[in-house]
Amino acid sequence: MTMDGFKNIEIKNFRGIDHLKIDDFSRVNVFLGQNNSGKSTVLEAIAMLMSMSNPDVPQMINAVRSRKSFSSFIDIKYFFRNLDVLTPPEVSSEQTDGASRHLKLGLSYVFDEMADPKNEPVQQTGSVFYVNTLEMNFDLTNGVAKQSYKSWLRVNPQGLVVNKKSAESYMEKNRAWLIPSDLMTNNLASDLTELFRRNKKDVVLALLKLFDERINGIEILTDDVYIGFDGMAEMLPTRVTGDGLRRYLSIVASSANPMIDMILIDEIDNGLHYSVYKKLWQALFALATSTNKQVFVTTHSKETLGYLNEMLEEHAEYQQEMRLFTLARTPLKGHQAYKYTFEGLSGACANDVELRGKML
Repeated sequence: MTMDGFKNIEIKNFRGIDHLKIDDFSRVNVFLGQNNSGKSTVLEAIAMLMSMSNPDVPQMINAVRSRKSFSSFIDIKYFFRNLDVLTPPEVSSEQTDGASRHLKLGLSYVFDEMADPKNEPVQQTGSVFYVNTLEMNFDLTNGVAKQSYKSWLRVNPQGLVVNKKSAESYMEKNRAWLIPSDLMTNNLASDLTELFRRNKKDVVLALLKLFDERINGIEILTDDVYIGFDGMAEMLPTRVTGDGLRRYLSIVASSANPMIDMILIDEIDNGLHYSVYKKLWQALFALATSTNKQVFVTTHSKETLGYLNEMLEEHAEYQQEMRLFTLARTPLKGHQAYKYTFEGLSGACANDVELRGKML
């Protein structure tokens, strides 16, 4: 089955990344690297590009990163490298269907009676002027045909959104879902509802039994997810079953959801016991293949790489569906990405070669 997704990505002036291009994505792509190497930033750039018509997405991503329910408009400046709001962040990608995407963020001041009825733009300290508008300028190119669009949102002096507009005549056909590094599971009930509606409850239950063979049932009751265990008189809500089970269930439910085209998982091993790693990798590859989605994962765990290698050795059908990319901030070349296929991972594991960091 031909995968609908990204072949590569190019990032410029986005958060801490000056310039980075990553080529040859496959179905499941794993980003490695030391702390502050840009792994999470790459996931966020992909999420922005997949939702380039939605002007709410930058604040939503900042809220996820800060682990808050709301992100202030002023936080948008953190997407601009070195907080230079005059140099726009840009993200672009070639897609497997031959089209390409390009997104450029911009900040500006536009008079709007709803945002600033006094028509008095305020000059802040230094050379940065008061801005009230976030612009999402994006292009979609297919062959020689190029279409350009703009979405925007506007805030008042208190930073509250008072006006916004999505690009006219553009409808996003793909859906991406970002699973953060903490244990947030905000989309879990809706993912499971979609799977249950499609008569996939047995699939979810089988995946849960891989995690814990005592699990015998799963239900959505009063907008909460409940799990049944052998020997328990009542089902338990996931909020009391443990972080590892909630994390695992969130990942497999999103991966199994056929309405989602791309899954972005930050620190996939976070909250999970090492005994689950190989089972999770197997489930992830199987679900990505069966639902024809593309997956991007970050990790800095050597153990989970070892279990990924073991799983791939046992399931040769997935070996060509995987790419590893070590991200590094180098003193001579700036941000770089170093690619490894299954053969590179297997050789590194056999010879105890460190793949998670490279300094040149």
